[in-house]
Amino acid sequence: MKAELTDISECKKSLQIEIPEEVVDNEITQIALEFARRARVPGFRPGKAPAPVVKARYRDEIVSEMMQHLLPKYFSEAASERNLDLVEPPRFDHVDYQSGRPLKFVARFEVYPQLKISNYTGVPAAPIPTDVADSEVEAALAKLQEDMSELTPIEEDRPIREGDFAEITYQGFIQGAEAEPFADKAVVEVGGRNTLREFTEHLIGARPNDQVEFSVTYRRDYLEQRLAGQTVKYAVKVEGVKEKKVPELNDDFAQNLGNYKTLDEVRAKIRSDLEKHKQEHANEQLRDRLLEWLEDNNVFEAPEALVERQVQIRMQRLIRDLARQGVNPQRLDVDWAKIREDQRQQAVRDVKGSLILDYIAAQESLLPSDQEVEAEIDRIARETNRPKEKVREVLSRDSGLERLKTQIRHKKTLDFVQARARIEPGLSRAPSP
Repeated sequence: MKAELTDISECKKSLQIEIPEEVVDNEITQIALEFARRARVPGFRPGKAPAPVVKARYRDEIVSEMMQHLLPKYFSEAASERNLDLVEPPRFDHVDYQSGRPLKFVARFEVYPQLKISNYTGVPAAPIPTDVADSEVEAALAKLQEDMSELTPIEEDRPIREGDFAEITYQGFIQGAEAEPFADKAVVEVGGRNTLREFTEHLIGARPNDQVEFSVTYRRDYLEQRLAGQTVKYAVKVEGVKEKKVPELNDDFAQNLGNYKTLDEVRAKIRSDLEKHKQEHANEQLRDRLLEWLEDNNVFEAPEALVERQVQIRMQRLIRDLARQGVNPQRLDVDWAKIREDQRQQAVRDVKGSLILDYIAAQESLLPSDQEVEAEIDRIARETNRPKEKVREVLSRDSGLERLKTQIRHKKTLDFVQARARIEPGLSRAPSP
């Protein structure tokens, strides 16, 4: 066998391979004998047709089977001899076969980049503030106060005014469309930020049992697809009017929240929760910045196959997120090519980051232990409220367990980098070495 390796780039390679004529002929003969044993050739008893007849009658099938066997076999041998670390199976082209001559072909493929990273200790980064301001505590307390508010009927005989909550029933008629009218009931905050301006304008001044009619023209990008760009005529009846009763901030309010005696205890708990959340978020941000620094300060090529795979993952995740919000991605008027290109730029960083973490993990022997894997399976089982064995069964499919081990390995590696990072107050952006 002859094989010549060509470096197209750091990751992209090609192998020009030539398989000797005698090897090809022998393979064809063996395949033809197998065909002869099971082939039915007119004029011959089953399995008794001469090899030359079988070769002629089934030439295309025999040659195809020969190539399916020899191309990957001889490529694998050539790749092994050169210690090539393939990203995925090769693509074969320029296949040249003529009877009585060597079989020639070109294999195109990608290999993992040969990393040499030595700057993963002492990575510089600025500390991320985690202080909780009094204003943040008071804002969270106000949110609790809002959540504890109740809507109560307005006893006073007066028209609706801004800030009231109108209980309505309504019918909607889409103009110029064959769609059936739709009807529903709702509680509308008059003047609220989530209330359409037309509803507010026509409900102010109305009273219970009043009926009002008006039209709404929706934006073309309105989230509810059936209404986007449409003009809808509404017939609305006011069924009742309520107002929001906001509880006073005092010790009684605190006791209604649960196991608290005073409002100061509630404030202390809010501050503690905010500090914990900020610390967790700051830790995640710091780890992201450390990895970004390593990506920016280690130049190498990301294999295109891995980048494309990550783009697909990111696009699928984006589409799932849209679907959860009730948005049909197929009906969105967006530049999907631009979105895909934006996702691709981040996918390159994802791939580079993953390869860097894998390299550091190998250098420092940061492999997940069996105990760590079991602990993670336990955590998933608890959080999803499923039996541990069921979680293990699901993970055993589609390389789920290997992905879990990769996540643990990457976490341990980031722990390692973070523990040895150089945290410098005053850095707005981590400098290059």
